[in-house]
Amino acid sequence: MSENVDLENSAFWTELCGSHLAKSIGIEDHSEASLAKFDAWYLDFYPYLEKHIPGAEVDGKDVLEIGLGYGTISSIFMRNGARYTGLDIAPGPVEMSHNRSNILQVEANALQGSAKDIPFPDESFDFVVSIGCLHHTGDLPKSLSEVYRVLRPGGSAHIMVYNALSYRQVFEKPFTSARRYFSPVQKMNLTSVDDARYDANEDGSTAPETAFVSPKELRWLLRDFSSVSVTPENIGKEYFFRIMSRERFLKWGHRFGLDLYAHAKK
Repeated sequence: MSENVDLENSAFWTELCGSHLAKSIGIEDHSEASLAKFDAWYLDFYPYLEKHIPGAEVDGKDVLEIGLGYGTISSIFMRNGARYTGLDIAPGPVEMSHNRSNILQVEANALQGSAKDIPFPDESFDFVVSIGCLHHTGDLPKSLSEVYRVLRPGGSAHIMVYNALSYRQVFEKPFTSARRYFSPVQKMNLTSVDDARYDANEDGSTAPETAFVSPKELRWLLRDFSSVSVTPENIGKEYFFRIMSRERFLKWGHRFGLDLYAHAKK
């Protein structure tokens, strides 16, 4: 792991996650109409997403989102009446979050900072949500401990990270996957993986750090919470799934999906 991972992540993620997608569907600005078009595509491609994040129950509650991207999830919380705070290592997503709140004409707070040192006191939030972010921080265990710290008793965390035992990993690295499946969780290997199929900028460069974790490892990392559930989701765009229609195979994601969604109650 690089000692300068925060600086590298800040530079890398300033290009909004989803920028290539936005251009591919004809989005060239950040207007209300363009963002609505982006959100519609995003939620259609990940039809299970909204069941893994809090909905109407955020009304009047303190919500922290870590890793802001194009702001689709930010908008959902703002519309649902949350007292919303966003945190991102890079300035670009923070600016997008401000743009989203301006469009919706709601009060919201977004700032630049590290998930490994969340700049808020203990027990500040009722919900913490981080979709596709914490595995990039360079220290997933520390980031998860920070999520626990800033949650109030009875609050819940909703986390998505990459699955080390997805169909893709098992097919391409069967022996490594088998060792990981049978090894004690204390021996987990969170070494960075350089794979443009997961996260890459428009110039083809990949994220500075990308950790993968198995379902049982993720449960162990969240062991301080009073209850934890972990659900695999997501099928990629490999050739087979493209020609056979990806939507038909999304149900496979519940067993071998690329991503792990954890719901953890403090």
